[in-house]
Amino acid sequence: MIRIILSGVASVLFIQAAIGQQYGTASEARAMLERVVSGIKADSAATIEKINKSDPSFSDRDLYPTCAGPDGKMVANPNRARLGLVQKDSKDASGKPYREELARAQEGLFSEVSYLSPRPGADKTPVSKVAFVTKIAGYICLVGCSP
Repeated sequence: MIRIILSGVASVLFIQAAIGQQYGTASEARAMLERVVSGIKADSAATIEKINKSDPSFSDRDLYPTCAGPDGKMVANPNRARLGLVQKDSKDASGKPYREELARAQEGLFSEVSYLSPRPGADKTPVSKVAFVTKIAGYICLVGCSP
């Protein structure tokens, strides 16, 4: 009986771990944004190129960074169709204009912005997301996750 209970607990924990691995966590999103900050400080052009090419250091499940340049236009995004779009014109799936929140990003500080957006992939159902946002060397960069 104890063996059955223990194996049931182990199965539940395994399933929870597998589900948890499907999407990135808030701490993983924040860590990715920290890598973006470090990369831009070291070599902004190379970091932007890696983001645009979905380099594994900047692409993990549903986590990926985006950055707008000093002119407000998207310069880093793994979805090439988004490059050149004006970040401050961003609206979420519900129409919420969260651009003002992005524009308030401060150098050296991480802030959080909530919005609705589909995860990458075939399912385009919008889900609640939180983006960690910061300003670095004139760029406004963020990484979003589904909490």
